[in-house]
Amino acid sequence: MNSQSYWSISEWSTNSRENPQAAAEHFFSHLDQQPKDQRAAAIAKTLSKEQLVTAFEKSAQDDGPLSGVPYLLKDLYDVAGWETNASSLFLNELRGTPTQSSALARSLDQAGGVFTGKTHLVEFAYGMEGSNCHFGDGVHPHFPTRISGGSSSGSVWAVANGLVALASGSDTGGSVRVPAAYNGLYGIRVTPDHAWSKDGCFPLSPSFDTAGWFTRSAEDLLITLEALFPNFPKDAAAPKGLELLTNYSFIDQHLSTPHEKAISGLPLESNSEATDRLLSLPDLVNAYLVTSSHEAFDVHKEWHEAKKEHYDPQTWERVAKGNTWKPSELEEAAGIKSQVHTFFADVFADYDFAVLPVAPCPAPLLGEATELREAHLRLTTPGSLGQLPILTVPYFLESGLSGGLQIIVPDLSEKSLSIWRHVLNG
Repeated sequence: MNSQSYWSISEWSTNSRENPQAAAEHFFSHLDQQPKDQRAAAIAKTLSKEQLVTAFEKSAQDDGPLSGVPYLLKDLYDVAGWETNASSLFLNELRGTPTQSSALARSLDQAGGVFTGKTHLVEFAYGMEGSNCHFGDGVHPHFPTRISGGSSSGSVWAVANGLVALASGSDTGGSVRVPAAYNGLYGIRVTPDHAWSKDGCFPLSPSFDTAGWFTRSAEDLLITLEALFPNFPKDAAAPKGLELLTNYSFIDQHLSTPHEKAISGLPLESNSEATDRLLSLPDLVNAYLVTSSHEAFDVHKEWHEAKKEHYDPQTWERVAKGNTWKPSELEEAAGIKSQVHTFFADVFADYDFAVLPVAPCPAPLLGEATELREAHLRLTTPGSLGQLPILTVPYFLESGLSGGLQIIVPDLSEKSLSIWRHVLNG
């Protein structure tokens, strides 16, 4: 067993069944070979080797679709008996150690998955930069002068690095979509009202928070979708898609050619009226920031001031901003959110799915991410304000850097899931 190899979900399942001890050693050997600062920034806590062997042995008795497959959870998701700190220094002190696992963890376990540990994130999931002053900043595992992206920085690092084939994220304003695109991964975000998003997941902004996960390949993502959605269709119908923002002008023009190649393989139409209507909507980024920060302050208000010295200063300031909005500003933001819902309802009356770029550039160099935040949010806030499920599909530059497509569907119905199957089948 080569500790440098990248095991797929199927390979993990086979290898952990055949030799649980060797499979556990594969995981820890791979982890031990990573730079210490990257490990510290990405991995919050794992099972011990002995515990992982036992978990593999137990899972081998299961015939679930994810049997023997180790998975990591972003440290927003509760696991019974494990602290949930959201990569802060104090959350578990306030909440107490969970006695019940999150809905997402329960679903993964029921499918045979092997919970293996927790990953770090931007503190309280408040940011797409991957930074955390307590545990270290997430970096791209293949381009260490560049960021991994956040807030799901640890999970995306673990999958892109090959440590595991499956790790959870969460996506409020783009925290699955953007790091998936940066790291060349496939990503799923479901919907904010799904049990996986609500049950046992510590909130950032409850009306936008959305559960999701990462895989390295389309095949692996299909396996997880089949495992976790009882209504996931066996066949893929040919859908009709809409390309929004045609001829989009990337900040990094090197993305233009691979982007065009990626969309050329999809059944897409362009509609200048729809694009013009999207562009004519009021400031979506501001509407998202107003609403999400207001909700974040409401989550943190009981301890925000008392714990100020224990927060990452950037997180504290972003939360504090949520207490400054006037009622008129909140009302305006709610109206814009409603307009986005109406826009997508009209789109999905004529089309089965819509496509947008994920990010305006590949993974930025360390220190550049914050200044690019608004440019990224212009692409991710339509889906966030629309509270829609989205598949992220990566594409690559010759350098190995990557971008991605947002495959936006109206819901998680069998018809919508068949669209994702169609796209993943290539």
